[in-house]
Amino acid sequence: MSYQKFSRLFSENQKIVYQLDEMILTPHCIGELILTSGKLVACDPLVFPGTEPFYASFQPGRYPVTLSIACNPKDNSKIVAYAMLHLSEQTPVNWKLATKIGEDLSALSENEVFGYGVDSGTGCFMDADVGQIIVDKTWESETYEESLTCKLDDLLEEKHSLGFMWANMCVDEATGANVIAFHSGIGDGFYASYFGYDAKGCIANIVTEFLSGELL
Repeated sequence: MSYQKFSRLFSENQKIVYQLDEMILTPHCIGELILTSGKLVACDPLVFPGTEPFYASFQPGRYPVTLSIACNPKDNSKIVAYAMLHLSEQTPVNWKLATKIGEDLSALSENEVFGYGVDSGTGCFMDADVGQIIVDKTWESETYEESLTCKLDDLLEEKHSLGFMWANMCVDEATGANVIAFHSGIGDGFYASYFGYDAKGCIANIVTEFLSGELL
């Protein structure tokens, strides 16, 4: 699928074909991500919360997170197909693979991507400050049940009202810093994210692609 079609994936009643099934996409806004340092992380928060942030830094603030959910009409099953962080109201006119410091796009072979590994069936957006808090609290906890990763895991299990797992967990009451987590497509794997650039060359959106399908 062309990256230029990413913007359409978050509109009502768009359709994609995945493994020969025609699926209907529906966007769901699941909250606002609070960036405290402006250093954005996309990762598996239950296994790799210490993941390095993207190279680009953003203005600290509150930014909406929207999931594009693919529903299979045959059995009404739902999959988190795409996750988007909205950094501005501008419409992207160009998309590029999102990278971290030290990642060089020219070093990739055809069909290779940079991205993040998932071992718990969960992806997220969060500030690098939040990742460090989760890591620190994990080391400080005497048992797994006392850790923030356990708390996040429990919230994900509880949140099924929309037919898929997601959670918005505050980790610092003073700043409001939070992690917004969600089920990663069909589960464990390796997933790429993309920067959407507006006409002025500023990053307007960031999309993580969990489901590789053909947009109709």
